[in-house]
Parts: sequence; structure tokens; C-alpha cells
Amino acid sequence: MEAVRQPVCLLLSATCVLLTAIIPMVLMHNLGEDGRIARDSGLAFHLVFGLFISGYAACSSLSREMHSGTAAVVLSKPVDRALFFLAKYAGVTVLVFLFSACACISTLLAERTAERFISNSTLLGYVTDWQTGKMLIGAPFVAFLLAGIINYRWKKSFQSSAFFLLFGCLVVVLLVSGLFDQAGRWAPYSLHIQHRIVPGGILVTLALLVLAAIALAFSTRLSIVPTMTLTGAFFVIGLLSDHWFGKLAAESAVGRCLYGIVPNWQNFWCADYLARGGTIPMGVLWGTAVYALAYTGAVLCLGVLSFRSAEIK
Repeated sequence: MEAVRQPVCLLLSATCVLLTAIIPMVLMHNLGEDGRIARDSGLAFHLVFGLFISGYAACSSLSREMHSGTAAVVLSKPVDRALFFLAKYAGVTVLVFLFSACACISTLLAERTAERFISNSTLLGYVTDWQTGKMLIGAPFVAFLLAGIINYRWKKSFQSSAFFLLFGCLVVVLLVSGLFDQAGRWAPYSLHIQHRIVPGGILVTLALLVLAAIALAFSTRLSIVPTMTLTGAFFVIGLLSDHWFGKLAAESAVGRCLYGIVPNWQNFWCADYLARGGTIPMGVLWGTAVYALAYTGAVLCLGVLSFRSAEIK
């Protein structure tokens, strides 16, 4: 809840939704496949904004409490340090899941909004689902308005109310969009969404959870700024893992060690599988999930060991 109350998390989430919604409404080309740019852009926004949210939430949730004295008060009770550390990660995980749900729904709706050629008994030609696009753009503003009313009337936190209402508004837009066809006319209920995008969003979410574990482990020793810097460097190095360490892994034990230590973020980006109507194989999804679970578990173990001997003010 402390992370949700941070304005930066709300602003990043709302910006991600708005940019994802705007992309399909300003496109001039489709690169040979209807909805591809909107889909890939949505997944890219999900990853980029999620990196900032997961990294900031992870390091601020622990580092800030260690330096403000809150952690010392809690740990003065019969609360184990390992439990405290893992509870922080569990809270960040919930935040990442909520953000990812918002980003994934936005991507599904943006892909539906994108211009496409439709040929059936009622439609023939290129159609843009302006109605769904407008509802998607309006969702963050409605969430902010309702959160403002709740804050004024019941004195609830604006940031946390707006964050949860944003998710609720996106769910409503998703359900309401099924009442109309892609030309904005009443039609038999059908969501007209590409469910094959969901596994791509799941893989991005797994990447964010791995990054959150890395940021949380760093925050046991460092403040917010150095933690964010090192986490960002870790992410960049992981993007270049195949290029830098892939060849070395086949030539030396040191290369194999480095290749195993550095997380390979390319495993979590499978947008190319979705091209031309393709789907992400279940083997890839489960394999990446096991990789993320193993890597996250290892990082959290190191984080627990570091936190056990960390000095808490």
C-alpha cells in the first residue's frame, strides 16, 4: 500500500495506458499486419514503464524504511528479518501484477482499436474502432475524477484510490467494448480481442518480477538512487548478454559463469512469435517461467543473507 500511494507509480501507470491507447489512433502504416504496431508498442510500454515501477517500488519499500526507522521498529518485535524481507517482495509483486493487468488490458484494447481490413456481411473495408479507443483514453481520467471525489468525500488516499480505480475502469471498458462491433454499432456480444497477446504480457510480467527481486536485493545495502542506477545497469547488461557472453560461454568456464549470472532479458521478449497470427508456444512460456522462478529465488536468497547482516538505523 505504501508503494501504491507513491505518485510516481500512479503517473507511470496512467501514462503507460494513455500512450498505449494513443498509438493505434495515430498510425499511418501497419507494416503488413493489422494491429502489429499497436500490439508490439503496448508490450514495449508494458516493459519500459514496468521497469521503473518495479525497480522504484522495490528499492523504496525497503531502503526508505531502513533509513527512516520503520524497519527497526518492526524488527524489534518477534519478526524475523527473512520474513520482513520476503514480505516486502510479496507487496511489490502485488503492485507489479496490478500494473501488468492494466498494461495487458490496454494492449488488448489498443490492438482491437487499430485499423484493420474487415470483410463480412455487415462490414467491408478498413475500420478503426474509434469507440473503444476513446473509452480507453477516457479510463484514466474517469479514474482520477472518481478518486478525487472519494478523497474529498471520505478523505481516502487519492493515489491508491486512483490506482485501483484505473484497473477497475479498464476492466469495465474491456467488458463494455464487447457490446459493439469494430465500427461502433450494437452487435451480439463479442470482445474481438486477440487472446494470444496475454502470454506475451505474462512473460513481460515475469521479467518485471525478476528485476524487482534484483532491486530489492541491492536496496539492502544501498539507498534509492544507487539502487536504481545499478538495477538499470543490470538490465542493460542483460539485454547484451547474448552478444557479450554468448560466444564466451562456448569457449570458457568463465564465460559460462558470466552467461549464467547475468539475466538474459531476451528470454522474456517473445513479440516476434505473435507476428503473422502466430502464438507463443507453451514450452517457451513454461520454460521462461521456470527460469524466472529459479533466478528470482536465487536473488532473494542472496538478498535475505545480505539483509540479515545489514545495519538498520
